[in-house]
Amino acid sequence: MRLAVGLLMTWLVVGAQSAKAGDCVPGGPPAKLDSDTLNWSIIIPSGKTCLRGLRSGTMILESVAISAPAKFGEAMVQGYGFSYVAPRDYKGEDSFSVTVVGTNRGIHGNSIISVHVSVQ
Repeated sequence: MRLAVGLLMTWLVVGAQSAKAGDCVPGGPPAKLDSDTLNWSIIIPSGKTCLRGLRSGTMILESVAISAPAKFGEAMVQGYGFSYVAPRDYKGEDSFSVTVVGTNRGIHGNSIISVHVSVQ
């Protein structure tokens, strides 16, 4: 009985987090830190927050910075990632840029991620 309750609680917690994360999963290629510029997109409901980490298995990040602020929402650095807070009662387009600096597969470099946001 304890096992069943434990499994049910795990399923509820993990399921709820996955549904929440699905509200704003950014689409776009991963950063390679080879002076690349990437285009990502986010679809997010108004008044919600999107949190995205930027590290991968072969990457050591030195810094993450918002290099161009959002015009309507708020983009902020969160550790080795970023968050975007969509304004309440706003529906429309927004954008911001994130600059990532570090080492990938032993080679030092940077990536600029241009994020296009669609607030619904």
